[in-house]
Amino acid sequence: MLAGIPFLPKEGIDDLLNCIATHVTGKGQRVAGYVQKRLADRDCGTLVYVRNLGTGHEMPITKNRGSMARGCKLDGDALATLSEQLEGDLDHAPDILIIGRFGRSEAEGRGLRDVISKAMDLGIPVLVGVRDEYDSAWQDFHGGYAQTLPFDETAIVTWWQEQVRERKTQDA
Repeated sequence: MLAGIPFLPKEGIDDLLNCIATHVTGKGQRVAGYVQKRLADRDCGTLVYVRNLGTGHEMPITKNRGSMARGCKLDGDALATLSEQLEGDLDHAPDILIIGRFGRSEAEGRGLRDVISKAMDLGIPVLVGVRDEYDSAWQDFHGGYAQTLPFDETAIVTWWQEQVRERKTQDA
């Protein structure tokens, strides 16, 4: 019911997760969650936006702090807004929750951890992209409960089909 996909920074996790979301919706199922996209910015290099997979709503998750700024540009208010949106989306009983990143905020005990936990409590399968540098925090978070899936669309679709079968069995 919980699965992580380890990935390296240059791998296209968002494209992969978007393909999975498209597959799930193509089967008539509902998706909640988000993927990221990066847009070039002349002052700070790259700004990151998130796209809500359920609503299509896009919003920036980083902020431009100027060309001389150092350090993380994550916008904590935007992350809190995303968390609220996703928690609300869970109230509409999606068939899967897709979280694009288990990242620094989640590793530090914040971010979207509560959204993941709420989905699990509701019996909603959760698929999470896990960047390599946060793998040990991810392992601590799930305590051996999550499956590890390869960075492979076919393997992930197979996992998803197993989740659908299990939920049908439980509902019967």
